[in-house]
Amino acid sequence: MKKKKKLKGMTLIEIIVSIAVFAMISLILVMLGSSVNAQRRSAKKVNDKVAFQGPIAEAQNDENSLLMNDEYEIVVKKKGSDSTSSVVKGKLYSAQGYIIDEDGNKVADPDAEKANLKYIEIQKPTP
Repeated sequence: MKKKKKLKGMTLIEIIVSIAVFAMISLILVMLGSSVNAQRRSAKKVNDKVAFQGPIAEAQNDENSLLMNDEYEIVVKKKGSDSTSSVVKGKLYSAQGYIIDEDGNKVADPDAEKANLKYIEIQKPTP
């Protein structure tokens, strides 16, 4: 009598289990990737904000800031409506270097090395 060769291979259950394991691993990797992308976007926003506001904050801490206008007003209007507007008052400063003229007043120095960076110190509006 001839012996039958036993076929070697994977059963259907083994294939289904391996597909399920690969699906779980790929799901974990996709979730991890989306989390990394969210963190990257958040870090980019913070870096952009620091890059934009850093020089202004540095200028505000500079004792050599020059007061340009102590009654500066900004009118804020609601888009599409001319009747709704708010006025924000503040002081306009320049971070440009200054010199003292003959009368003892601070005036902008045209030969200063700093960039002419201006910022506004806003007074909190009263309700």
